Amino acid sequence: MNSILNAFNLNRSSTSIADAYGANSQKTSTAKTDATTETKKTQTDAAKPDAGKADEIALSPRAQRAQKIQSMAKDFFADGKFGVADIPALVSRLQKDGILSDVQLDRLSKNGITVPSTATPSKQSLQDFLDDELKSLAKKSPNTPLINTLVDAKNVLTNMDDAQSPVLAQKATKVLGQLTDYFNSEPPLTDAQKQQWQGLKSMMQLASSMGSHQSASGQLSSYLALAKR
Repeated sequence: MNSILNAFNLNRSSTSIADAYGANSQKTSTAKTDATTETKKTQTDAAKPDAGKADEIALSPRAQRAQKIQSMAKDFFADGKFGVADIPALVSRLQKDGILSDVQLDRLSKNGITVPSTATPSKQSLQDFLDDELKSLAKKSPNTPLINTLVDAKNVLTNMDDAQSPVLAQKATKVLGQLTDYFNSEPPLTDAQKQQWQGLKSMMQLASSMGSHQSASGQLSSYLALAKR
């Protein structure tokens, strides 16, 4: 502080006195100090990691996977128009983003998951299909347990952004088993209806495999064995 006060007093004196006491040289020294400080500050700022990158690095693998699932759900399910024709693109996205591994997809394939193979897959969304089936069942068979199955299936599709949750995966697994029992009863269905029901079943298989516990515990095979009953 003394040097600052001295510089202030010297500035009020004549030029010759200022020169005599070395004020000009002090200014030069101060300017150099400021320049050095600014340089160090610039170097320090440059060394700091970008905030966005730092946040990305700080995210755990589980958090990164959850973000990918939320992004996938936004792209495929947010508008409620997801249909069986979209399943191949969804499977590709799940594989590309690493949400499902190649091993998991291979297990899904071995456990009976199918994607539309017809030239003209139904354009009706699975949500609309479920709504139509629920209305029909409410009139014809209001006491059938299939109603609860379809309500649960609709809940799974509505909450695909939370597919990492073990709770949702377990619900999808439960619905998968119930749908398998329904198929095994050989109900009278048209080809168009079979396509929708099979698409719904495939979606439950995908959702049941996306829970965070699946990749860690290796329980996928036992869960999806329901599909073979």
